[in-house]
Amino acid sequence: MFTHIPFDYNEGWNAYLSERAVGLVPAPLYPDPHNSLIFNNYPPLSFYLVGWLGYAIGDMVWAGRILALSAWFGTVILIFRLILQAGGNRLGAHIGSLIFALYSSYFFHSYIAMNDPQWMAHFFMLLGLSAIIQKQTPLRIIITAVLFVIGGLIKHNLVALPLAVTGWLFIRDRKLGLLWAILGLTSIVVSTIGFNALYHSHSMLIDILHHKRIITLCRIKKAFGRIAIFLPLIILATTFLKENLRLAQLKSEGLIALFAFFSLFFGIFESLGEGVSYNAFFESLIAFSLIAGLLFSNRWTEKRPFLSSAVVAFLPVLATSAFCLPNIIGHQHRLYREKQQWDDVISYVKAIKSPVICDISEICYWAGKDYKLDFFNFYQAVKRGASLDPLNKAIVTPVPNSMIRITLANKNPTYSPLWKIIMSYPHRYKRISPHVEIIEITGQKK
Repeated sequence: MFTHIPFDYNEGWNAYLSERAVGLVPAPLYPDPHNSLIFNNYPPLSFYLVGWLGYAIGDMVWAGRILALSAWFGTVILIFRLILQAGGNRLGAHIGSLIFALYSSYFFHSYIAMNDPQWMAHFFMLLGLSAIIQKQTPLRIIITAVLFVIGGLIKHNLVALPLAVTGWLFIRDRKLGLLWAILGLTSIVVSTIGFNALYHSHSMLIDILHHKRIITLCRIKKAFGRIAIFLPLIILATTFLKENLRLAQLKSEGLIALFAFFSLFFGIFESLGEGVSYNAFFESLIAFSLIAGLLFSNRWTEKRPFLSSAVVAFLPVLATSAFCLPNIIGHQHRLYREKQQWDDVISYVKAIKSPVICDISEICYWAGKDYKLDFFNFYQAVKRGASLDPLNKAIVTPVPNSMIRITLANKNPTYSPLWKIIMSYPHRYKRISPHVEIIEITGQKK
């Protein structure tokens, strides 16, 4: 966590925007999406949370990693608690939380302590669910609504759980359901107006709601391929889902069944968007971990069914451990071996006097350079018809030594069209580490 090793493109993006949120950089948190190379399609709250902690400790990336890891641990604890609240026993709660911890740290380990708001949003959502799952009163409805809105202001695409709670409350008690709907809508409107009023350009809603992401049915295979990890859990949960979707109004298991159903639907839909990773199915992992905990609590008391079901539940981890585990361990060792290399790269970039563009933006962040180009989101905008003029203007703008220097990390093929544009200008190469090249723009096109 506390190294200058870049883990993911998102880490630097979140770090730069967190600096903007707390005023360390005099630039808008939500730039004008029509005339900018920087985009922000996330709600604002995570940038303030990371920004305040980052201001205190002096590093926004480290602050985001601390909050992400803390929220992940909090999610493990809440899954344990929710299983007990829904009628499970301690054995089932241990198994359900262990399934979640193993699956998430094994298959999605890059997200565990990454500067990304995903786990923070899940933590607040589950905290709200914990307030309402056992007992529904107006006060608890208010608490849950507030916590859900906080979660939504951190990450806006977590809709499965709020939708499940809405349907479940209306089925059980229309008055409470109506109170819930009014509170939720009012909180969303008030918080949105309040945050939007902070930004002079008023681009927040445009940036978030009209984000130019490519969504295509061609990615449906990838979406269903990601579900394969959850197939054993889905198979175990089949009977549970059939029984409890019909009886949603009677008990809390019905709410969890609705949550699981919606999580799969929205996970598949969100996976159709470019740049969406396994995090689209984190809600599914949470929901099916809860179901598994309840199943191991209340059924399969005989030894043989219990053991066979446990093997099925942990089958993906067991089946892939022979090659996945050595790969994970080897990856960690490689990171530590490369630590000095990345420190040297950052020192080199820091010494450059002219502007720098990094396609792994943590490098530029740690080197103290301004944020010049959001590779992923700008390329998405270009694919949706946005003009290339802002990029060309940035390249030819007069700078010291008449050049722009660009770090190129791992030659990510996702951004290759942008690199072709940049490299159409006179340039020269210099490799400064096994992973990083410098491309120096030496002049304008003839």
